[in-house]
Amino acid sequence: MDRREFVQLAAAFALCSSCAAANADTLLPGASPGEAAAPRPGAGFPLTIQVSPLPNWPAWTGVPETQAIAALRSTLDQMLAGGFTGLEYPFHLTPQLDRAVLDYARARAMYITYNHTFEKGGVENFGRTEPPLISVYSADYLPAVKNNLAPVVAEARQLPGLYNLFCYHDEPFHARVESFDKSDAAQQEFHKRYGYPMPADPAAARNSPKQWLDLINFQSDTFPAGWRQVYRLVKQALPGVKVVLTHDSHSAMGAGVDSNATVAVDDIFHWGADFADIFVFDIYPYMMFDYRYGEPGRYPVPRISQMHYAFMQMRNLTRTYDKQMGFWFGTYNRRWFRKFMSPQLQAESWAEAETCYTAVAQGADFLISGYEAPEDAQHWKVLSQGLEALQRVAPQLLDCPKMKASVCFIFPRTQYVQLQEEYWNVAIAYELFLRAFGELDCLHEEQVKDADLDGYKLLVLFDIKLLPSAVARRIAQFVAAGGTVIADCVPQFDELRRPMTAMNEMFGVQNAQTDHIRQSGVWIPSLINPHWMTPPAPGCGEQKTRGELLTGQVLGEPVAFPVLSPRACQVTTGEVLLEGYQDAPALVRKQSGKGQTFLFGFCMQDTAFESWRSGDTAGRNSLERLLAKLALSAGVRPHVSSSNPEIEVALRAGADRAWLFAINHEAEDENTQIRIADGRRAVLSIYNATEQRDMTFRRDGPEIVLTAVAPRERPQLMRLELRRGMRLEL
Repeated sequence: MDRREFVQLAAAFALCSSCAAANADTLLPGASPGEAAAPRPGAGFPLTIQVSPLPNWPAWTGVPETQAIAALRSTLDQMLAGGFTGLEYPFHLTPQLDRAVLDYARARAMYITYNHTFEKGGVENFGRTEPPLISVYSADYLPAVKNNLAPVVAEARQLPGLYNLFCYHDEPFHARVESFDKSDAAQQEFHKRYGYPMPADPAAARNSPKQWLDLINFQSDTFPAGWRQVYRLVKQALPGVKVVLTHDSHSAMGAGVDSNATVAVDDIFHWGADFADIFVFDIYPYMMFDYRYGEPGRYPVPRISQMHYAFMQMRNLTRTYDKQMGFWFGTYNRRWFRKFMSPQLQAESWAEAETCYTAVAQGADFLISGYEAPEDAQHWKVLSQGLEALQRVAPQLLDCPKMKASVCFIFPRTQYVQLQEEYWNVAIAYELFLRAFGELDCLHEEQVKDADLDGYKLLVLFDIKLLPSAVARRIAQFVAAGGTVIADCVPQFDELRRPMTAMNEMFGVQNAQTDHIRQSGVWIPSLINPHWMTPPAPGCGEQKTRGELLTGQVLGEPVAFPVLSPRACQVTTGEVLLEGYQDAPALVRKQSGKGQTFLFGFCMQDTAFESWRSGDTAGRNSLERLLAKLALSAGVRPHVSSSNPEIEVALRAGADRAWLFAINHEAEDENTQIRIADGRRAVLSIYNATEQRDMTFRRDGPEIVLTAVAPRERPQLMRLELRRGMRLEL
């Protein structure tokens, strides 16, 4: 595609000069975003990119200034044509070229993302590894933050079209207990909150479950306590600008212990969200590595699992607090990717488009490249084609949030911090159920406040052996009221690590084991220096207890799959649906009140991973069909599902239309049959916005069924027109 075609494409999605002129008047010369609200990114999807060279495009270095300005303008034209609507500032050019880019971006109605964090750090006066110099509870904290913020605000007020601001420490988390705030101000606040002195020695506090939990919660809470103070100052100074916080890709989502954070302290939902407007998930899963532990990290399959698992948590956070969700997507560029670049990765030209579409399908409403444009021409071509297709439908798409699922997964924060065991590899089991059923949301344990479970019909508990007693009681009430639980583990301990038997009756078993293969160590697959970032502990990953091949029928569904890590139990009031390995029945059902539970007698995570590692597609498919059968037998149906588990499908839906995504995650077969719940017959028509053609579908009871083709390099986006005032319903 030549430059003329790119410019024509740019005009196609309302980036004409008349629109640009109208938007250019939003901010008067010298005015601050506080005096005039920052512009929405045109009518498009907010997509930010750094000012960086594009493949086979004129450069602006080592040439006269007039030629450099022309090259920069043509580069911005191509970025616009490729779907990008915003630029990250600073540009790292000369002052003259900076001004030229700002002027041209303003003329083309491009917004500005000001990333103060990347080079200068956060303004909140604390980081990861050391205790803060000034406690967030000190009277000196706010003046120090004001001093940090003053130059940021001053520069922000000079930026025309400023849309959002990164001002917090990038990927914040407490990296080791040495980063804890033990200042006098913090100790006074701890005593005020808990009624006793802050434990002086964290290692000693581990012997007291209550003191340990109080200490961990308090230290984790220091971060949002500081951010809230910063946020108020920023919004006072720049009320029209969106404040952005980048969430770490793993340490605050269950992978802190024995990894970057060393100790499990933080998680994103516990922190809350009243200190930013946009929460951006960072890029690691999965273009380079995804911080899985042990063998799953060295052999990272299923490849997309950690990304889905992290987005589940991000979506829960932003949906609960009504915030915008974003995504840093990795690009094939040596600025960031140098240590991992290879012919294989270069050949995966679909990677950027695949991750972008996955992010948007999972609910993201803001994308930012991380870092710079792809330097490979084919990568840029596939990415820009995909993003341009998104921009054609951006206004309608942004009005449609990701549909809430009928099923949820519990994140057990208390287990994570009390036992100091990772809760990250479980994404392998999460992915298994997601593929089997079609959708799966998240509830943090702190959200389990009553038996309603926020309206979800089915609860998934994988590898959970500790729950607060109040949460356990509410789950039992949920089942008694008609809910369904599918689990592979019976929680055995309460929030203070005391034995708990409250859930034994619900599952109809006793003396249930919770063991699984212990994985540790984080592998970094750098081509230059492959190494263990954190070495595995002796013996980890070696205790592969393999059960027999399970065969039989469950509720009319034939099954045949081998299991790993059988978990013995004594069946009391439950019903064995599938015989297992010695004293570990493979599946136990228990009717409880109006609801029921299904307990698998083996570790789902270990069993699923082995099926991917060994290439046992038939066994995995059998297990996936069984999981789907259990949910359907309980009367729980998904809003959308794919017959081809390698092709992800997802729905974003509003009042009069919905958007269907079909994304190929390396499926050899590009075809899939998609089922969509339409109990009220709301769907009038389906239009493939990617291919720009109408699609046919048929009705099958309360569902519509359509066949889609999803090429690896071309994620599919389809528009469902609905009857006025009607929504998709189960």
